[in-house]
Amino acid sequence: MTKALIILHAAPDAPDNWSYTAIRLAGAMLADNKDVHLFLVEDGARLADPELPEGNPCRALFYELLDVGLDVQVCGSTMRGLGWEDGYPLPGVKKSSMKGLSSLISEADEVITF
Repeated sequence: MTKALIILHAAPDAPDNWSYTAIRLAGAMLADNKDVHLFLVEDGARLADPELPEGNPCRALFYELLDVGLDVQVCGSTMRGLGWEDGYPLPGVKKSSMKGLSSLISEADEVITF
């Protein structure tokens, strides 16, 4: 099975829609039977914010992909910066690190950055 890694830096509310494109691509890759990992860092971590407005187009698709098993990891330093260091409320979202990202990159067959 092909292992894909998507690294998301872009904010879910940015006008360029990179975050939405990343989530749609993750869904397409899952549908294509790929082992997909999403690593959220900097502004991209706000995709996993439970306070992301319901009207945001990324939110519903992100939650749907979590429900079907998308592996989502968030940079620990970014989590601290967002005040999420005492645990994270969304099931399926895991705290990681740059070392964890390095391992994901080494293991991946495909790496995409937004």
